[in-house]
Formats: sequence, C-alpha cells, structure tokens
Amino acid sequence: MPLMVIDRRTFLHGFLGLAGSACLLAIGHTKTALPLYAGARRDQDGTFSASLFNASGDVQRVSLPARGHDVAVRPGSQEVVVFARRPGRFAVAFSALKTIPSTRFFAKQGRHFYGHGVFSPDGKLLYTTENDFDNGVGIIGVWDATNGYQWVGEFSSHGIGPHDLALLDDGVHIVVANGGIETHPDMGRQVLNLAEMNPCLVYINRLTADLVEKVQLSKSLRQLSIRHLGVGKNNRVVFGCQYKGPSGDRPQLVGIHDRGQEIKFIHAPNDLLPDFKNYIGSVATDRSGETVAASCPRGNLIAFWNVANGKFLGHQALKDGCGLAPTNQPDQFLATSGEGVMARFSADNVTRLRTDQVHWDNHVTFVS
Repeated sequence: MPLMVIDRRTFLHGFLGLAGSACLLAIGHTKTALPLYAGARRDQDGTFSASLFNASGDVQRVSLPARGHDVAVRPGSQEVVVFARRPGRFAVAFSALKTIPSTRFFAKQGRHFYGHGVFSPDGKLLYTTENDFDNGVGIIGVWDATNGYQWVGEFSSHGIGPHDLALLDDGVHIVVANGGIETHPDMGRQVLNLAEMNPCLVYINRLTADLVEKVQLSKSLRQLSIRHLGVGKNNRVVFGCQYKGPSGDRPQLVGIHDRGQEIKFIHAPNDLLPDFKNYIGSVATDRSGETVAASCPRGNLIAFWNVANGKFLGHQALKDGCGLAPTNQPDQFLATSGEGVMARFSADNVTRLRTDQVHWDNHVTFVS
C-alpha cells in the first residue's frame, strides 16, 4: 500500500522545534496553582465530555459526540486534544482559556483513531495512531496544529493495530505499541486475526518516517497485545498488555524495553497475578521516571514497580480504576475510576480527593 510521507516543509517545522518548550499553564491568579489534568468521561446525564480539571473541579469542559479515550498535551500552549475511542474518527482540541474555541477534526476516510496521540516538541505537529482498516495495517497520521489540525501526511506504524505511542527524550524518535490486533469498523471491536496476532514495539524517526528498531514478542506470547506505554528514566520504555489467549493462562502483563535489547517482563507476585484479570488498562511513569504504575480496572487494583530493577513495590485497591498520570511529586500518581473517584496513589499511601457523579474513561493526563 503506498503511503504519503510528510513533506519537506512539515519535516522542517518538526526539526526546528526539537529544543521544545515547557508547557506552563497559569490558571487564575492564585499564588499556588493546583496541578492541572485532562481526561474523557461519561457524565451523569449519559452524554460524553472531556475536561481540564484540578482537585477543586473543572477548569474547562467540552462536549464529545461519543466516548473519548486519551488526551495529548500540546507543548508551549494551554491546549489539549482528546481522541475518540476505537473505532471512532473524531478528535477535539480545546484550551484552558475559555476565550479560545474548540476545534474538531476527523480521521481520513478509510481510517479511524486508536485513541492516542503525541505532539512534536514545538507543538506544531500532532502524531496519531490510526487503522487503515481496509488494508489491515497500522498508520501514524500527521496533523498541522498551527493550521486547525489539517492532515499533512502519514507513515506506516510497521505493525497491526497501533494503540499507544510516546516521544523519547531526543524529540526525534517515537515508540509505538502495535497491539497486533486486526479489526474493522463493520465488525465492531471483534478480533479478526486471533490466531495470527503479532504484537511489537517499534521505534520510528518522526522526521524521516524511517523504522529504526522493531522488537517482537515470542510466538508463544503472540496473543499478548501490547497496548499502553510509559517512558521512564534513561528512555526505558515500560508497557502494559492485554491477553487475548485462553482465560486460564496467567502471563505477566507489564514489560520493559531498552533500545538495542530484548523485551523483558517485570513480575507481579504469583498469588496476585490472577487478580489482574489478564488486562492492563493504563501505564504511567512518575515524575522522576523511576516508578511505574499499571492499572487493572477489571481486577480493581493498581500495581507499582521500580523502573530500574523491575522490583514489585506493592498494590492498592481502586474499584474500576483505570486512569493514571504522574503528579508533581515523585513516586505519586493521580488515579481516576469509572465510579467517579479521583485520588492520589503511591505504593504505600492513598489520598482520596473527590468523588463526582461522572464515569471517568480509561486515561487521565498530567497537563501542568
């Protein structure tokens, strides 16, 4: 299948922004600003929305036409983009500044979003995971955030079912979690290639669209779909999986990868592993990059590991808890649940902040 690679002007924009800029949000005029987060949710009246919020409540909220999934933060601005849940085609950009109108844009015909995206360091380009469903291949879409999120190109994800993606510290390389699952909107969320699944992690130079590295799971683990990513200290990639094989199997679900090495799994205790229900809903690394948290919404728990040595640090209970994001403190995470709970978590402490009449979706994102 021919792919359109982004043009020279677009590459140049990305290259000039490698230095990047920190995203600094000044909400209000208080001396101490509360940490700002973003997430999608189903509201009490059954409609869907996404909000920028803090521990006190919403700062800004936009309505969504259907269920949302994850949020990408645009560097150097007060803007975020929320994506439709697979197989949705919409995305909505909105700002903490109420004077700036929201922007809605859509995947190309023959494509749908997988719910995740990441910006270039300068905030000019947005990269999205997408499904070219008629050809059964993964795509990384490229959008010009400086021009109303116009589509400017795409390149291969070098796998099937790209779900999450993250930018490495150099600002050039993107790591993509290809879940290995083939789907088609006409068949809903049905897995069409269960026996031939082929999950992999790939590293792509976003400026040239070149494949730099690809690592695959062994054939015995081909039904272990790699879904979500976090990037820890020294660019160590941490990933969480969802197992599509026999329900009685108990594979480890969280792994780590260093460039040029093989994939390694970090272990949960054998007596706890059945409680994971073969499903990791979200993965996040803390502010220091030294601790990783993984949520198990079907098992109603959150588990913690040390990124450097893979040591299991403990777990905490949270019913239908899925969304995870770092706070501004090391070893600490904000978690959200389908029960409307918002709390700060670490391996040895829980502080409940709020319980709202909403159902938070799979992910929550630290903004500022």
